[in-house]
Amino acid sequence: MTTGPWSEKTFRIRIVRRPEGEAPDWVRDAWIGVEIPLLAPDAVSTLGFGVLSGPKNIVLDYLLGLIGRAKPIAGYVVAADTAVECLMEHAPAAAEWWREQAPYLVRKGARFIFDTPACERVP
Repeated sequence: MTTGPWSEKTFRIRIVRRPEGEAPDWVRDAWIGVEIPLLAPDAVSTLGFGVLSGPKNIVLDYLLGLIGRAKPIAGYVVAADTAVECLMEHAPAAAEWWREQAPYLVRKGARFIFDTPACERVP
């Protein structure tokens, strides 16, 4: 269960523009119009990796982060498995692309960050 001062309200974003990333354009375009619950109420600034070129496990993720291979990103954090479920309702072929091409990301505990310009907060 989520805890914190904002836990009683579910915050959401709607994807309004093609998100940045390494997925094919048609997959990124499929996110437009999808609403996704947030894991944190505000956008964050952090370091991350591309979904295709980045590390496939947490140890490598940590090590590459230590040596400066991660790139800065500002955006909204969502649960990857929940995001793909939301996408499935909107564009099943795009959701299937995620399950086939990046299965290590579409699991409980994995996170996606959608860049801030691609999102709007849902009231």
